Amino acid sequence: MSCPALNQDMILEILSYCPASSIEKFKFLNKDYYKRMSESWFINLNLFRANSIFGVFLQYQYHPSTFNTSFVLTGDGEVSLDFLPIEVKIEACDPSHGIFHCAASDYFIETPYFVCKPTTREYQTIPTPETGYSTLENYFIPVVSGLIVTSTNPLRYKIVKISKQSKIFTVICEVFDSDSFAWKRLDDMEQPNYEDLVLSSVPVRNNQFLNWLTSSGKNVFRFCMKTETWSLHPVPSDLEKYYLKILTSVGGKLGIVVWKPKGNVEGTWILDSTYGKSWVRMKIEKSIMEEDKFIKPVWFLRDNDVVMLGGFDWVSLYDIKTNSIKSECFKINNLPIKFARSSVCIYFPFYCDYGRLNFAEDHVERSTGEGPEK
Repeated sequence: MSCPALNQDMILEILSYCPASSIEKFKFLNKDYYKRMSESWFINLNLFRANSIFGVFLQYQYHPSTFNTSFVLTGDGEVSLDFLPIEVKIEACDPSHGIFHCAASDYFIETPYFVCKPTTREYQTIPTPETGYSTLENYFIPVVSGLIVTSTNPLRYKIVKISKQSKIFTVICEVFDSDSFAWKRLDDMEQPNYEDLVLSSVPVRNNQFLNWLTSSGKNVFRFCMKTETWSLHPVPSDLEKYYLKILTSVGGKLGIVVWKPKGNVEGTWILDSTYGKSWVRMKIEKSIMEEDKFIKPVWFLRDNDVVMLGGFDWVSLYDIKTNSIKSECFKINNLPIKFARSSVCIYFPFYCDYGRLNFAEDHVERSTGEGPEK
């Protein structure tokens, strides 16, 4: 007698107990399940059953070396970076694993870099890259960093750091590999014509690529962690006129969502394949019924239907498919005293669990609870 086949709802019920990092793998295994696992009902169920959290670090910058980090958590608990031995700024994160790359905010002091998991208060000290601090002779301007976790047991990851040297029109690219536990400087890149290479802060990952929008909004800067090469890919010409565009991942492919004033989603364009060159329009216009004029999309969670929205002093989950808020609006209560609209605010969202990291034991440290040195 054969056993009855499990229906999709029963399988999703079982999968709701999986940690967030395991769920992310389903984008490569079964697109239908992955799409349903991107729906807000499954996210809320998984947060409860798998002891996972969904939150965002907000990093405010008032001066080149003055940073303040606040945290908003969609649920119970408390997470911070106060377990690190010095005060830091966030350089990069892998959202689906909750792993962060941090460094001291003072560019003129050679201090260690850290890779950490705030939910478990574990961190690893890594070497400082060549461009990790500046001197009077060599003044480096950080552009952006990216982090990809390639394995969780044991933990393996790669970091890319892109910098510019003052008064020299070249871009410096360095890669850290946890296997070799060293930084490697790649060949310098020439700054593209008519493009001041200022990139959006948190990249979108699709496969081994990290993708950023350039400051002009006309190109996507793509870095392949596997081949350690970069390229510039132009956005569709009819999108150049739109001010607010956000990158996202749609079914494992890179996508661009066009965002209009008052929360209107004009449409979504995706690359025809991972290594594709052509953009294809995918979705029709939708609206988000929020009146906060400071509203902006922060992160599309797994697929395009659930988006984390950021207002002036709140964040929330929103279901574009049903035009409805799918969680309460979580207030940012600890805004910096000096915070102003002119301050630069960067969102670092993540969705992860409380599982301990399997670091290499000769590099791992765990917090003593004493916090950063003052």
